[in-house]
Amino acid sequence: MKKMKKIEIIIESIYLNKLLDLFKNRDISGYTIIKDIQGSGGHGLKMADQFSDIQSNNYIFIVCEDKKFEEIKEEIRSFTKRYGGKCIVSDSLMLL
Repeated sequence: MKKMKKIEIIIESIYLNKLLDLFKNRDISGYTIIKDIQGSGGHGLKMADQFSDIQSNNYIFIVCEDKKFEEIKEEIRSFTKRYGGKCIVSDSLMLL
C-alpha cells in the first residue's frame, strides 16, 4: 500500500477547463469528473439543469502523492478563492 492524498473539488462547470489546465500544468494527468451534480450548501440548493450545463456543478477528484499535493495546494486554494467551489482533502491508501 502507498500513502496518497485524495483531492475532491466541486466547481461550476464553466470553470472546469481552467481547473484541468491547472492540473495539466502540474503534470497531473489522472482525474475523474462527475458532471451535473446536485446538492445544497452555502449558496442553497443547486440543481442540475437538464437543458444546459452552464449553471451546473461538477465533481472532480484526483489521487496523488503527498509531495505533489504540497506542490499544488496553494494553487488549488487560490483557484477556489477566485472562482468559487469547495475542496476537500483526505489521506488515502492506494493498493498496489
